[in-house]
Amino acid sequence: MSDEFRRRADECRRLADAAPYASDKAFWLGLMERWQTLESRDVPRPVRRKPKHRELPPSRRPLAPSPYVR
Repeated sequence: MSDEFRRRADECRRLADAAPYASDKAFWLGLMERWQTLESRDVPRPVRRKPKHRELPPSRRPLAPSPYVR
């Protein structure tokens, strides 16, 4: 994950160097600093697990088909 953060920070630096206006350059450099902060943290992302299926309470269960209805 840290490689992705580094690549994004490098891209922001390139965009800052190419920015024609000081405000644009400041924006890209600020964004670059945020990516570098994330890179330095390098906290592993939690693994998303599939939700467990829970049994429905009796009031929410579908009705069994009636033997009298065809």
